[in-house]
Order: sequence, then structure tokens, then C-alpha cells
Amino acid sequence: TLNTEEATHAGYHYSCVLYLSTQGEDFEGGNFVFNDPDDLMLDCGEDMDMIDEEEANMSLEESIRRAGRDLKPFHPTRGAAVIFSSGWENMHEVEKITSGVRFAVPCFFTTCPVPDAAYDQMMVGKPKNDIDIADDWLHLLLAHRKEEPMQSVGRVKELLMKWHYLCTPLSEH
Repeated sequence: TLNTEEATHAGYHYSCVLYLSTQGEDFEGGNFVFNDPDDLMLDCGEDMDMIDEEEANMSLEESIRRAGRDLKPFHPTRGAAVIFSSGWENMHEVEKITSGVRFAVPCFFTTCPVPDAAYDQMMVGKPKNDIDIADDWLHLLLAHRKEEPMQSVGRVKELLMKWHYLCTPLSEH
């Protein structure tokens, strides 16, 4: 389904998909496809005489999906990531997986400040100095502290909420 994250989550400003499996080895189909306006259509309008054989054999649904659009597929491979801004400028979809299993980790980032009340719910809370920031990065990324499964879920949520704070010097807060 064609989508953009900001359409459903206004706080999502950047998106990322990290691939843990490879197309052609672990699964078939499943391209990540950016769906952009077709520059040729914008410049000169649709030329109905230029319908090729592939387009003539498309279903009505597929013809509508492609009308005036430039589809740019990304073929997923293990360890690759697609990183993009989450607005309408990056409409995208994932094509149907025809066999196997595709493993991917979606991530969403915001540029909105985290409300102070949200830090009260976090395991460590708001960092007070550069050492706290370094320790947060170590914990949030490597989980070096013993934790229960639900704590690890909270750790991931905490990382997504804090990432912008952790990347900005304390003097700029």
C-alpha cells in the first residue's frame, strides 16, 4: 500500500528500514519502491501512443498505480538500509512477497523535543552531562545492563525518543 509516515504520524520526520534478509536468497518479491511523479508526464502530458506491451498487459489496478508515476525499486539485501525523510516527497510501498520471509527493522525519528514528563517514564531519564550521554548510547545501543524482555522494548522506545537529544551537545539544550 502506497504510504508516507507523516500522513499517519505527524511526529515522524525521518524513516529508515534496515534489512536483515536478502531478496533472491531469503525471499522473492518484496521490493521497496519509491513512487515519485513522472517528470516526463509533468513536462509534456501523457502520450497515449507510447503504450508498450508491458503496459498493455497490466491490470486496471496496476495501470492506475503507475499512471503519471516513476517507480524506483530498491532490491533489499542483508545489512542494507533505506533512509529518507518521512513526508509526501517520499511516498513509498513494498511490493508483495511471493515466497520466503523478508525480515526488516523499520525505524522512525522525530525532530520534536521530548516533553520533560516523558523522561520520567524512562529507565535512566534525561542525561545531565556528557558522561550520561555516552552511557545512554552504550546502554541503548548495546544493552549492556541486565534487563527483562519488556525492559528491552522500553530501551528501544527510549532510544527512538532520545536520539536527537543524545546527538546534540548539552550546551545547546
